Amino acid sequence: MAEKSACLEGRWSFGPDVPTTDFFEHRDVRDESDREWLVDDLIYALERGDFLRWEAVVCQELGLPLTERQRRAVGELLNFNDDPEEDRILYIDGIARPAQLWYQVVWTIVPHLLVDRFKTSRPHYAVTTDGWKDLVAALEGHSDGLSLPEGLDRPVEVVPAELRHRLWLQACLGFLEGLGQEEELTLRDPGQHWRIDEFLDGLRAHKESVEALDLTLERLMNVLVLPPQDEPIFLRMMTEALGLDSMQDRLAGRL
Repeated sequence: MAEKSACLEGRWSFGPDVPTTDFFEHRDVRDESDREWLVDDLIYALERGDFLRWEAVVCQELGLPLTERQRRAVGELLNFNDDPEEDRILYIDGIARPAQLWYQVVWTIVPHLLVDRFKTSRPHYAVTTDGWKDLVAALEGHSDGLSLPEGLDRPVEVVPAELRHRLWLQACLGFLEGLGQEEELTLRDPGQHWRIDEFLDGLRAHKESVEALDLTLERLMNVLVLPPQDEPIFLRMMTEALGLDSMQDRLAGRL
């Protein structure tokens, strides 16, 4: 089992003599374009180990026990410190420590990934449909050794369960994006029916979320907005594919 990092909740604060970098200084999380950059920057920072290195530095400053990975990270930094006479590490690669812990950055970004209603005829930035799954992949692959809030065991758990489930549904809805954006992009064209197959495969892959949301066709249509000519075709195809008897049938039991 991997060593667990010391909890830094409530300890990530620094005096005026310690420079910090605000992750959101040049981006507005409310803007969809900026949000795409923010998710990409967060994933890049996770992959590069930026948060891990700074957590190792702060743990050392606070006299907290370091994991083996943190000890290696601190050792590398001491070997390449810009100012060998300065014991305290204030910059790594010319950049000051982040003002926020990694999961505080996640807490700020992730709620903004969710849209209230997913309108297929509206062009979306890729972050709306792919941002969540890309971030989860980064957390699963590159967060080993990062600190967690008290009571949590897995990095993805920093995002509340209901929000995670809704974001997985939104990722599945991404297969329907485009319907209605152009005249030929319609379910009246059998060549577009692959979207339903992919959507159903997505629901099956995230059946836990379908169950948690107690999803029915009725509830689904409260989230999904299709062009008027496509909605009846979508409902018919879903009903036939899953053998549903009514709009109130739970989808999880038919997947």
